[in-house]
Amino acid sequence: MRKFFVFLLIIINISGCTVKVNADDKNGLLPDFPDLESRYIVLMDADSGEVLYQNNGYSKCYPASTTKLLTALLTIENSSLSDVVTYSKAAVDSISYGDANASVSEGEELTIEQSLYCLLMRSANDVAYGLGEHIGGTISNFSSMMNDRAADLGADGTHFTNPSGLTDEFHYTTPYDMALIGAACFNNKTLMNILSYSGVYTIGKTNKSNFIRYYAHRYKMIEGGDYAYKYSKGGKTGYTDAAGNCLVSFAEKDGLRLVCSIMNSSDEGRYKDTIALFDYYFNNYRKIYLDDYSTALTYGIDVLDLTSSLSGKENITIGFSDNAYLLVPKKVSAADLKSIVTYADNPAYAGKKDGFASINFYYNGMGVGSATVYIKTDNKEEIPGTNGVMSHINTLSEDNDKIIYVNIFYLFGGVILIALTAVLIIIKSRASNKRHGFGTSKKLHF
Repeated sequence: MRKFFVFLLIIINISGCTVKVNADDKNGLLPDFPDLESRYIVLMDADSGEVLYQNNGYSKCYPASTTKLLTALLTIENSSLSDVVTYSKAAVDSISYGDANASVSEGEELTIEQSLYCLLMRSANDVAYGLGEHIGGTISNFSSMMNDRAADLGADGTHFTNPSGLTDEFHYTTPYDMALIGAACFNNKTLMNILSYSGVYTIGKTNKSNFIRYYAHRYKMIEGGDYAYKYSKGGKTGYTDAAGNCLVSFAEKDGLRLVCSIMNSSDEGRYKDTIALFDYYFNNYRKIYLDDYSTALTYGIDVLDLTSSLSGKENITIGFSDNAYLLVPKKVSAADLKSIVTYADNPAYAGKKDGFASINFYYNGMGVGSATVYIKTDNKEEIPGTNGVMSHINTLSEDNDKIIYVNIFYLFGGVILIALTAVLIIIKSRASNKRHGFGTSKKLHF
């Protein structure tokens, strides 16, 4: 039997797996799930994008001023904090009676940093308009930038028409999409510093104003707020008659970063439900990092089943993407997990090309997460007599002795030789026929 040098690389890509269990938890791992008032909710693991809880999470909603999270993110990504924004007449005139605003004047100059604090702490609509003009040139162009950025984040149920969140038939999102946008904000340090600022921010005299502006957060879960929460990392409120009370909140504990997006709720309900969800997952779940779990995972996965006849062929390596983890109930240990590998219609397993399989993890029959396994084969063997290396894809054959190697140059040469021989035979045959009077044309006369 020829010896094959086989290298199978299996990379586990975990997308922050979790178990969603309450009344159906027959293993006694979790307490009862909290009763929630809000009807449009998504709780997301910010690092993985995994939805931990959702109720009407993919329903179309008006976002109100939570829109300003994306406005702020785009502003930071496309400018410097020291850049100066000159507010236009259109920006000043964009607000209506009762709209949140920063009382900017036509021609007034504020830095990007000052503008962002006005935008996120005061929820100023005139500032949102001015930033949209400054970054996009026009509000229409900035709205297109917002939609492109949302699409990049996977927020396919979102379409924005303005940077402030004022009600518009074509300005909408979903709780899931706002959680995705929130997760991107969570990774922006500058933005999070503003969202979590618990002091009073001041803006001094400007080229158009001689008075000092003072701003405190309207978000009530930071220090000093009515719903102050120990693990809060900030958030953004929103309200219009059409949107109801909206809230996007951020929290972190023991390395677990969560985003909660609530739409069309009550003022009290949006805060109480957010805190209840944060507490439930912080108190009852933990991460199992796969880098620390490699040995247990190696033996937990049926490697022989996954690799079929590759077992026993040189090296089998299992590796993990950086910081890959499972999010599981705290009472579950790595050693308790079992796994099932599926590879139906998997082209890699069929030996045709690179592909993937799926690993599902279980605890006492209860699903606690899943992972994607990317499989690549890189098999090369020196074939005697070919004066080179023949690369091939492993066929996963039970009997690799049945594989036949053909040198394509020998094959091509043989075909040419046979063709030339056939031509010579035909020519010789026609010459012989002419000598014997065969094959000549004779005209018949009547």
